Amino acid sequence: PLTQRDIEILRLLAEGNSLTQIGEALGLAYKTVANTLSRIKEKLGVTHTADLIRIAIGRGLTDLR
Repeated sequence: PLTQRDIEILRLLAEGNSLTQIGEALGLAYKTVANTLSRIKEKLGVTHTADLIRIAIGRGLTDLR
C-alpha cells in the first residue's frame, strides 16, 4: 500500500512539479524523492514515470483530467 508521503509525492509529480520542486515543497532531498518514486513504481508494478502520472490522475490525486 502507498503511504501518505507516497501519495503526496505522486500528487505533486502529477501536477507537473520536478523532483527538485517536490523536494523543496516537502523538505526532502532530491535523492529521497527519486528513491521514493522508484519504490512507488515497484509497489504499483510500473516502470515509467508517465505511468505514475496516469495513475495519479486516474485516482483523482490532482485536479487534472
